[in-house]
Parts: sequence; structure tokens; C-alpha cells
Amino acid sequence: MDIHKLEIFLDLTQTLSYTQTAVRQFTTQSNISKQILALEKELEVPLFDRTHRKITLTQAGEILLPHARSIIAQYHHLQNELAEKRNQEELTLSILTIPTMANYRGFSLITHFLKEHPEVNLQLKEGEGNELLPSLENSPSHVIFARTFDTETIDYDLFVTEEDRFVAVVAKTHPLANKPQIQLAELQNEKFVLLEKETLLHQPTLALCQKAGFTPQVLFQSARIDLLLNMVANELGVSILMEKTIEKNWLDSVAVLPITPTEVSLLGFMRQKNQHSTASRLFWQYLHEVAKK
Repeated sequence: MDIHKLEIFLDLTQTLSYTQTAVRQFTTQSNISKQILALEKELEVPLFDRTHRKITLTQAGEILLPHARSIIAQYHHLQNELAEKRNQEELTLSILTIPTMANYRGFSLITHFLKEHPEVNLQLKEGEGNELLPSLENSPSHVIFARTFDTETIDYDLFVTEEDRFVAVVAKTHPLANKPQIQLAELQNEKFVLLEKETLLHQPTLALCQKAGFTPQVLFQSARIDLLLNMVANELGVSILMEKTIEKNWLDSVAVLPITPTEVSLLGFMRQKNQHSTASRLFWQYLHEVAKK
């Protein structure tokens, strides 16, 4: 049943005049008549008595009247609920991020943005690096915070927040612990505890070792950086990590050494080049405003 026909029917029960209802509905008298006739045909009953100069409701019209009011009220309530849901979705900022986001500037950018835009709802979820870019294909309205080693191959909007680089991590008791910088090849005979294959940093770490002329002896792999650092601190191996993923409280237990060669990664926010929500547009605008300061 066409809701608009019911709305015209309800209006006509109030005015009892095709002319007045046409004015109120911003249409013509003949169109009002057609809509009422179509509704009567659909319901297979006459709704108005047109035998006198002023139209009146038939018994069938009287029966329909409370139902029409209820249907229209429920329909408008449904429209309001759906509009509220759409508005809530438009003001929801969904960000999928690498687990170490709190160590980077991107985290403070999000917190400051939310203070300036309290109307925005944040949905923040962690994921491993190799999960992040595919998530943009499945959920185009999302934003991700991730690292990349090659901006030229990224077919997304990208806002870079900072750089990070590989460093070696050894126990405080390690013979190289007090050196200001080392050649990565100096660790070729060590046992390594490294980030596992599911992380975005695993393959670049192996490639860096190969660039230094050796294949690392991998003792253990994990996605948990704190576990790797604990093993290093207890002299179970050495590691290669991104410098800013190492929280400062670990510096009393391990030595973080710049290495040659190293590799620089870029950290930043990415999103699809279209299909942006209101929250995503506000956030991107904020990022560019901050960049100008």
C-alpha cells in the first residue's frame, strides 16, 4: 500500500474538500481525486460519499481512518529511527590500527580530534599490518592507521604522520650494548627473536638481514613485542624492531642500537578515495589543518 495515498486520504478526511487538500499537498484537484480513486480500487470499497455537495466518509472510510492514522504514525516513526541511524553512522569514525598505535603521533591526533568534535563516535579496533589494507576494500568507509615502506604503490588517500626505522635490540649485558651504532652483520651469528609472519614487519626484517649479507637464525617468533623484548632482556636472543614500537620503560632492560643498513617506514592514515562518511571527512580536514600549523 502506498503511504502517500493514505496521507492524502487522511488530509481529505480533515478538509472534506478536494480543492483544500490539493492546496495543502501542493498538487492539483484532479490528482487528489485520482489518488483517492486508486486507494478505493485497491481496498475494493468506497471511502467517501460524493452524492452531496460536501463529501463525507463512508462506513468503510470510518473503519480505515484509525488504521490510516496508525500506519502513517508508525511510518514516520520508522523514518525518524532510520534517519537517526544514518546520522549516527555518518558521525561514526571507524579506525582499524596497528597494535602499537599508542606509540605514534597518530594516537594523539585522534584524541585531539575527538576533543574538537565531541559529536563524532569513535570505533577503534586493532589488527595486524597485513589485515589493514584489505579491510579498506571490505569496508570503504573505514580509516586505517598503518605503516608502509612504499607510498607509490598505495592507491588510497594517505596522510603521513611520521617516520620510523629498524633498530637492533640486545640485552644490557650484550658485548655490543654500549656501542652507539652497529653494522647489522655484526649480529649474524646471534639467535633472533622476531615478529611473526602474520605481521607486516616480518618480511622486511628478513630482507634487511639478507641485505646485510646473512640469513638470521630464528629462535622464536611472536606478534607480541613485549614478549620479544622480555626474551631479549633475559639473554635468549636479539631482535630487530621498529624503534618507536619499543616503549621507554624497556630501556632499563635492553639496549636499542641504530643499525646499518636500516629501512625507514612511514606511519599514517589511509582511506578510500571516495565513499567518505561525514566523520571521515571531518577527520581528514582536521589532519590537513594540523599539518599547516
